[in-house]
Amino acid sequence: RGSGRAAMGIRVRASAFAHPKSPHVAAVDERHFVSALQLVLPRGGGDAGDDGASATEGFADVSDALRRRGAGGGVDAASPLVGPAPGGDDFRVARMTLAQLVDDAFLAQHVRPESGARFFACPLDGRLDADDVVAITPSGHLHASLTPSTHARAGVTGAKTDRGTLKHEASVHLAKKEFVPGEPFRDRLAACLARLDEEGDGRGAGWYACACERATDGEPLAVRFPPGVESEGRRITHARRLVRGGWRGGGGGEDDGEGEGPPAPPVEFFRRHRGDEASAMDAEGAEGAEGGAEGADDDDDADLASRLAGFHEWIGGVAAGFGREGPGGGDRVVAEAHRWEGLLTPRMVRSAAEFCADLADSGRYPWAAVTTWGFPEDPTRAPGASGCGELTFAVTPGGRYLLFADSSS
Repeated sequence: RGSGRAAMGIRVRASAFAHPKSPHVAAVDERHFVSALQLVLPRGGGDAGDDGASATEGFADVSDALRRRGAGGGVDAASPLVGPAPGGDDFRVARMTLAQLVDDAFLAQHVRPESGARFFACPLDGRLDADDVVAITPSGHLHASLTPSTHARAGVTGAKTDRGTLKHEASVHLAKKEFVPGEPFRDRLAACLARLDEEGDGRGAGWYACACERATDGEPLAVRFPPGVESEGRRITHARRLVRGGWRGGGGGEDDGEGEGPPAPPVEFFRRHRGDEASAMDAEGAEGAEGGAEGADDDDDADLASRLAGFHEWIGGVAAGFGREGPGGGDRVVAEAHRWEGLLTPRMVRSAAEFCADLADSGRYPWAAVTTWGFPEDPTRAPGASGCGELTFAVTPGGRYLLFADSSS
């Protein structure tokens, strides 16, 4: 497993999905929701087999790319992903009040340790600078940013923020064994929030994306809401387009005339530490493309770093919309791009990466790339996770991949 840094603060790691120290699961699980996912498949250049999509054929069938896969493989055909999905089991979107979020039966089923579950609740419609905003994290903590009026009546202590607003921030450990009926703090908090509900002004109410999973293996569990709570299934949109040649990198400039299509991910990064593939994957502490491994040629390091950065910038350019039209009216198609937007879970991201690995192993494509973007300042993200949450997997045959991530994560 190699690691390194390309330009622009991007850390690059090389591994394989089957490797015992593969970083892909931890990287994907840093946040429970991402806002968008892009899948890019190269076309033409003689690299695709007879079954690959050529420049004149239709788009690849990606209808199963994000679907949940069981331990034995295959697709859960009962879970449609595009458009409303009332029966979706990855998460539900519900309108809840603060009192309903701390309902005792609700916590017993989803949050407390004896439930055997992990629960996530992410606010969707609150304004952090002006509204009452609450999130529940997998550790069982409720994190609240409250307006002065609500804070004064909610029964919790909280520190004023220093972000130019009058908001108060508070945290409550809902999974703590003492947070049960009969405990003074819990009873005071529940009573205060119930009175806010009785006043009927909607204070603290909002839409939340709620998900629950089994703590032992991450399998999704149904969320059972308190009586009177509205909920609906996930909503995900899908768009696709052709990517045309004649431009380079994230700047969108023209290339050297004819161009050579999309830059391929530099597989030499897997072989930086001489020897067989297993020893290369097991290598620890390699400085990689920026600093260079011991004894490596500086020119080779610089060239590899440039190619890593160039591939990452090209993928970013596709996301930014470059390549919709070739310069000078050129129509040479070099790739296709698919984009899903909405609330997407780690399970969907992992499925997309596995889908790309299957395509690469089939010989239909020499590589495939998946990029995801998180929500800025997502309160449910893991400690130390970057604010933007951008990840790119460049997947190659044999289940190998290059992982591009913000160097701050």
